[in-house]
Amino acid sequence: MMTTEQSKKCIQEYLTNVMQDKSEEMIDKYVDDPHLKGHIIVFETGLPGYQLIPQDIIAENNKVTVRFIAEGEHKGELFGVAPTGRKVKIDGIIIYELANNKIVNHWMQVDSVALMHQIGALPVAAGDH
Repeated sequence: MMTTEQSKKCIQEYLTNVMQDKSEEMIDKYVDDPHLKGHIIVFETGLPGYQLIPQDIIAENNKVTVRFIAEGEHKGELFGVAPTGRKVKIDGIIIYELANNKIVNHWMQVDSVALMHQIGALPVAAGDH
């Protein structure tokens, strides 16, 4: 089992490196969770060059929680919505589970309503202008 410090260091390296290079080779270096790979590809397609900016990183044993802000520009299709060129900034939390210095599982919550509002897929309520 990985120690808390090893887990935290692995996720910090993953975030630094994958935010600079989202190639399949780079992702495969850190990720052994097909669902997470899919999330990265979906967001990179819709928000090319998006950044996941950690606000807090909390680790215990082989699990690491990251509270983050994700920022990008809607330049590709995202969840069936054609590119709008709008800037996106959403909050989220993700828990990574690690084994042998790779992410093997994850649980993620993002403000998907805010995301859909920002790309124009949902109307903005009158009080939100």
